[in-house]
Amino acid sequence: MIRGIYTSASGLVAAQQRMDELAGNIANVSTTGFKEILATQADYGTDVGLALGDGGAASGIGRLSYGTVAVGATVNRLQGPLITTGNATDLAIAGDGLFVVGTPDGVAYTRAGDFVLDAEGTLVTQQGYPVLDATGHKIVVPGGAANFSVSPDGTVGGTGQRLAFIAFPATGVSLLGENLYAISGPVQPVAAGDGTIQQGDLEGSNVDLSGSMTELIALQRLFQMSARSLTMQDQTLEDANAIGKLK
Repeated sequence: MIRGIYTSASGLVAAQQRMDELAGNIANVSTTGFKEILATQADYGTDVGLALGDGGAASGIGRLSYGTVAVGATVNRLQGPLITTGNATDLAIAGDGLFVVGTPDGVAYTRAGDFVLDAEGTLVTQQGYPVLDATGHKIVVPGGAANFSVSPDGTVGGTGQRLAFIAFPATGVSLLGENLYAISGPVQPVAAGDGTIQQGDLEGSNVDLSGSMTELIALQRLFQMSARSLTMQDQTLEDANAIGKLK
């Protein structure tokens, strides 16, 4: 009986977590360079089995599910649509890659190339963080936006600098906020031909709005079913406790 309560409750928690992620995806459907978040969930018993090192095999944890558990979230690296803006400081990565920026908390990464030049001619993000070159230095453009040009390999005209952009890893990526990512583990530069810079373009969000809305509706139904199941389990437990009591 208690097991049923925990199973129902796990469904509520998992559905709520995924709805929160979907809400974030939908809210960023128009955000430059945004990558949707994909949830990964597993059977609780299987997850425990994997943690115990038996590969998920039956090891006394029973054949019935103990519920579901969120085991992580991944970033969908699928290319978003490339939108021509004509702005010289707008840059898009076609193919693999992440721009490298400096923040007060260290190096971060982004796909959002809606950059601007500040008063000193430094190429910065919308939040004012400097975009870094391959040697980790700020990029300063003499003469301002009128003289700003970037070749497909990231070379910035008139500066002798090359934009740093690294391969987008399949794992170890976490969100920092402000459309920035952190990466745990070593980073690798983009291999030749795997990613190119397109000046005057921006990459749009890769969120599938219709698919996200459909999944959100399904999750709302799942949440309602889990809540109803939890109520039924609680009522059954209450009835069981009442058996044999004298009135």
